[in-house]
Amino acid sequence: MNGVNLAPAGASSAGESHKKYQVVFVSSEVGPWSKTGGLGEVLDGLPIALAELGHRVMTIAPRYDQYKDAWDTSFRQEVEFGETTTTVGYFHCYKQKVDRVFVDHPIFLERVWGLTNQKFYGPKWGVDWDDNQLRFSLFAKAVIAAIKGLSLGGFPYGENVIIIVNDWHCALVPIYLDYYKKHDKTVVWTNTKIALLEHNMVYQGRFPYQPNIGQMLNLPDSYIQEMRAYQPLKVGRQHPRRDVINWLMGGIKYCDKLLTVSPTYAKEMMEGPIKGVELDQLVNAKGGYAGILNGIKDAVSPDSETLVKTAKLPGTFNAGTLEKKAEHKAALQKKCKLPINPAVPLFMFIGRLDFQKGVDIMLDALEDVLPTEDCQVLVVGQGREDLVEQVLKMAKKYPKKFDAEMNFKGTDKYLVYSGSDFALMPSRYEPCGLVQMEGMRFGVLPLVTPTGGLKDTVEDAVTGFVMEDEVEQETVVTPESCKIVADSIRRAIQSYKNTSQIDSMRKNAMALAKKFSWKRAAKEYISTFESMGVVDVMSTTGKGDGSVGPDLIN
Repeated sequence: MNGVNLAPAGASSAGESHKKYQVVFVSSEVGPWSKTGGLGEVLDGLPIALAELGHRVMTIAPRYDQYKDAWDTSFRQEVEFGETTTTVGYFHCYKQKVDRVFVDHPIFLERVWGLTNQKFYGPKWGVDWDDNQLRFSLFAKAVIAAIKGLSLGGFPYGENVIIIVNDWHCALVPIYLDYYKKHDKTVVWTNTKIALLEHNMVYQGRFPYQPNIGQMLNLPDSYIQEMRAYQPLKVGRQHPRRDVINWLMGGIKYCDKLLTVSPTYAKEMMEGPIKGVELDQLVNAKGGYAGILNGIKDAVSPDSETLVKTAKLPGTFNAGTLEKKAEHKAALQKKCKLPINPAVPLFMFIGRLDFQKGVDIMLDALEDVLPTEDCQVLVVGQGREDLVEQVLKMAKKYPKKFDAEMNFKGTDKYLVYSGSDFALMPSRYEPCGLVQMEGMRFGVLPLVTPTGGLKDTVEDAVTGFVMEDEVEQETVVTPESCKIVADSIRRAIQSYKNTSQIDSMRKNAMALAKKFSWKRAAKEYISTFESMGVVDVMSTTGKGDGSVGPDLIN
């Protein structure tokens, strides 16, 4: 494990400042309303943790669906929309001390009648909507209008804020803000700070360069040229280079601070063009990323009676009652129609079926392992059609050893955690990773490649198994990569026979995972805000009581 400060939340002075900040998160996803993975999870948990520490916090995301708990604010704003203008609205709810704001416009809401089923970026996995540039440029302009004029609890957030934009979809916000600072005299943005929080460098928002792109984005050509690059549209050496504009590149240039979701991933993105995805030199010139390890919710725990009831688990357990985990394993085996046998190690994979997660390598490794080893494997997820097809074929080929569940949703994953012995995570790269942290809470031992947040959270032979090396970064399966993963699986199978060793590792994993809290992460963010010189709104209000405004008094 890579030297992350995981001291208990109350044991460190980090983030113990009495200053109070207004924090605005801008994201294409915000859980639980819109979520495809880790991004939505962060936008769910981190804002709540900051609000609990006394800060005024707002999230802004598109309104993809008719969210039953969000109400129309009646605030309307006319914004530029290519060569014309359009009206956007704003829906709002106030939950767990966080203002949740949703930008309302047909370009988001009308994509799919009824629930969007996570089709936020395209009609199916790996296919983008043709007008994504128009959609998310509209969103960026609407965000700034909300910060400027949407009154919540009696007054808008205004200029005394730290804006945290997440990933390429929101990377135009710092660019528009720079433009408005120079041309919009109705608001002074002098005190506004802006940070870019990167969740996955591979997704950069690369689009074909066109001479009229400035008209569509409503930006002068000088800004467009700052975003221009000669790169493949899709990441990878096998794709041809061409003239593109790169949204993430523009966001990096115009933000005040670069943040990411784990310390090791921060280093990796600065070490070369492969994991830096051709932006490593720009990132280094900017001063690099500050890596703050993500957290997980305290309620995600096998001893939570609320979670056990909601997820319909067999019962609670903790590190002192690990023998109860066997009942959960039997329930999972029964649900997945696998032979009920406590002596057989059960491996699980939960996540996107794509190349980043190393699923292609994992499946080839399992083809080597399953014919000769006594074990069971459960794969849960959706993703690339070719990988989904391969997973389903393996389920037919090994009906007593392999199960594929494509439709597990919501709380179903907690039975997978509580009933599994090991988690397969052979990622080519992993900015942070959620499954290993949540799984460890339930006594699951992760098998991980030594990369990104996996390296920061798993200690070999103590809380899981770290593979001997990273796997091939390109989207090919090499014999060497396959062997790395297969050897790790066999090592876990052999270790499973040593009950005392496995129980000890489970207890270690559960103890460490308790420290993966959002409160810890929130305190590190607060320290970062202070170092950036974000305005202390308590001092500007003169209240002296730690409150920022009506929202924090309530």
